[in-house]
Amino acid sequence: MTDVTAYILAGGFGTRLRQVVSDRPKVMAEVLGRPFLYHILDRLARLGIAKAVLCTGYMAEQLETEVGPAYRGLALAYSREDTPLGTGGALRLALKRHPAGLALALNGDSLVEADLAAYLAWYGRRDFQAALLLASVDDTARFGRVEIEDGADGQGRVLAFREKGAPGPGLINAGVYLLRPEALAAIEPGSAASIETDVFPQLAAFGRLGAFAVQGRFLDIGTPESYIAAGRFLRGTGQGGGNGAVFLDRDGTVIAERHYLHDPDGVELLPGAAEGLRRMRSLGLKLVLVTNQSGVGRGYFGRDAVERVHGRLLDLLEREGVDLDAIYLCPHTPGESCSCRKPLPGLIERAAAELGVDPDQSFVIGDKACDVDLGLVVNATTFLVTTGYGAGHAAECGSRAHHVVGSLEEAARHIESILAPPSARGGVEIT
Repeated sequence: MTDVTAYILAGGFGTRLRQVVSDRPKVMAEVLGRPFLYHILDRLARLGIAKAVLCTGYMAEQLETEVGPAYRGLALAYSREDTPLGTGGALRLALKRHPAGLALALNGDSLVEADLAAYLAWYGRRDFQAALLLASVDDTARFGRVEIEDGADGQGRVLAFREKGAPGPGLINAGVYLLRPEALAAIEPGSAASIETDVFPQLAAFGRLGAFAVQGRFLDIGTPESYIAAGRFLRGTGQGGGNGAVFLDRDGTVIAERHYLHDPDGVELLPGAAEGLRRMRSLGLKLVLVTNQSGVGRGYFGRDAVERVHGRLLDLLEREGVDLDAIYLCPHTPGESCSCRKPLPGLIERAAAELGVDPDQSFVIGDKACDVDLGLVVNATTFLVTTGYGAGHAAECGSRAHHVVGSLEEAARHIESILAPPSARGGVEIT
């Protein structure tokens, strides 16, 4: 997708969300342990997009510092607006600074389940100046309704926009747009404009605005209520369907141990890790990474470095057919008073609330005493894995762990036995 540049509208003030997320830009509000922006970037990376431009405004410097220049093969650039320009003005400015023949624009506070590759392919066969990705919802009152020409496949052109406030099912603008630069030509450079009210209705009036409707679920984190529900939305895209999870340490358990790892090139899956995770997933268990990263608190590297490492980890796991449901980290040093540094239970408590899992039905796997003790604190079944620092910790905490294993693949076999019905165990218990 080297001929398409993504533009993420990330500069909104987020007035309604300020009561629950007041110390960061809205797109950096955490969902399932990670800033929401990274859930968007993950989708762009999987699509094969080479470059994304973040249109920044409110708390722009913080966002640019915390995200950095690259992620999962995506080159990241920034277009900062010094005064609020609205969605249309911000895109006009960004396209002037970072030109592209075709823009894939995305609202930074929403997600929709959709085949973006099919959307791009469809648009490439049309001559619209712009096209909206539309989602079907049960109630359009909050978002307004989009009327399109009749068509069995939900694809065609936009006819009209209906005002917000009219209840009932229908199609809404899902916050994803494809457009050519000429679609914004009427906006004066540096002037404020709304793409939703100043650009799209005019294009629709001249038959130049396409519509690509999908049936996938839609998420907007713009209100406290929808933000709280965001974890459930993202959880619904995962494969684990039960109440149990496997809580996994990162370094020395899933990937090779590196001293204060902050370079994605240093990420290496341990032998048996991918196969073990696949087997755990097949049991209906959610896969959740819980990791202490005090290098952030010590100032050795920033959160952006941690996310690049996690992006590389996701790349490697996805190639092996494995998805993680969530990644939670503690950035604090041992001397800070936090509730999330392992073996304290804060990370698992967050995961239980957002993922709906029961620690009593779950497993904790790691290579250090703090991982074993974390599992014991939350009443989970514990595994000490002898990769990483595990062999050196066996004498200290091996007797406290329920199981001591040599790899995640071996741990998966134990979990299979634990979860198997008694009739399937053949009277043999693995210890």
